[in-house]
Amino acid sequence: MTIEQAFERFIGQEVLVYTSTSGTVSGGVIECTVEEVGEGYVRISQGDEDERNESIVNIRNIIRIREYPRKKNGKKKVIFE
Repeated sequence: MTIEQAFERFIGQEVLVYTSTSGTVSGGVIECTVEEVGEGYVRISQGDEDERNESIVNIRNIIRIREYPRKKNGKKKVIFE
């Protein structure tokens, strides 16, 4: 299984993408929805329907990806990281 195949299970889901630091660019956490997975990249979108921002993230810069944690009632949990 390739990393791209593993990321495909997150397509259409709200996730947290943890990125690494490289050079002068700092890493962090991106709250987003995975739209597409290609060879070496993940296309993500952020924001609501009115103000949708799309980005491309290099798979080499992704440390971790996980589903957005939710409470029992389905609401998003507050993240402190």
